Amino acid sequence: MEILNNISSQRYNNLLEFLAFLGVYDDEERLRVYKELIEGVGVKDKVVVELGAGFGYLSVFASEMGARRVYAVERNPYVFKILKKNVKGYKNIQPIKADALKFDPGEEVDVLIHDFYGPLLYDESLYILDNLKFKPKAVIPNGGVLKCGVLELERIGDPTVDIDVLKTFKNILVADLFDSYIKPKREFLVASWEFGKGLKTFQPEIPKTGEVLVFWLEILHNGKTLCSSYDCRNWPLVFTYNQGGRFILKFSWRGDYSVVRFGWIT
Repeated sequence: MEILNNISSQRYNNLLEFLAFLGVYDDEERLRVYKELIEGVGVKDKVVVELGAGFGYLSVFASEMGARRVYAVERNPYVFKILKKNVKGYKNIQPIKADALKFDPGEEVDVLIHDFYGPLLYDESLYILDNLKFKPKAVIPNGGVLKCGVLELERIGDPTVDIDVLKTFKNILVADLFDSYIKPKREFLVASWEFGKGLKTFQPEIPKTGEVLVFWLEILHNGKTLCSSYDCRNWPLVFTYNQGGRFILKFSWRGDYSVVRFGWIT
C-alpha cells in the first residue's frame, strides 16, 4: 500500500501508520501466536498495558482473559478513533491517546504487551521498551533476533531481477524484493534484543558464494522462537546484493523510529 498524492507530511505519516495496521491484522498467524502467548502467560486479575495498541484486538483479548485493567495506548489519531470504537463496552479497558515513550500508568503493571519489532528487529520501536517511564513485571514478547543467510539468484528464480538489477542495490536493503520464501541452508546471527538487556549487534563473516543476502526476524519469548518472517508475513524478508565478508548494521533513534545504517566493510 502506498499513498501517491501530495499531502501534509504529518498527516501523511499518520496515514502511513494507519495503513500499516491494516496489514498487521491481515497476518492471522501473528495474531494466533500473540493470543497463545497472552493466554500462556496469564493475565487474570492483572494490570495490563498494551503499547502501540492499534485497533485494540489484543487489549480486548486480554480483557476477555480476565485482566483487572487494561491500558490500551495508541498515539495515531486515525488508529485511536477505531481503537476507542472497538473497546467500547469493555469497562476494564482504558483507551489512552499518548506517546508510548511518555506514558506512565501511575500504578504497578503486571504485563506489558507490544509489537514494536521491525523487519530488521530494531528498526521500528523496540527502543521504546529500553526507555520506558515505568517498570512492568513482565513483557511479552521479551526477545528477538535478526538473522541472515545467502541464496543463489538462480535458485530464487525471479525473471524480473537478474544480476544487473540486483547489483543496483549494493549497500541498499530492500524489503520484499522477491516473492520467494526460500530459507538459506546456513544462517548467521546479526543482532539480538532482550528486554532489560537491550540490543546487541554482531559482524558475522558472510561467504561470497551466492548473490543474494537475505535478512529475517525471529520473535522470541523466554528464549523460545514464537514467529519469524518466514511464517508471520507481517514482517517482510529483506534483501541486498551479497558482496561477501563483513558488514556494519547500526540503529539510531530519530524520535519515531530507528534509522538503519548498513554498509559492507572493505
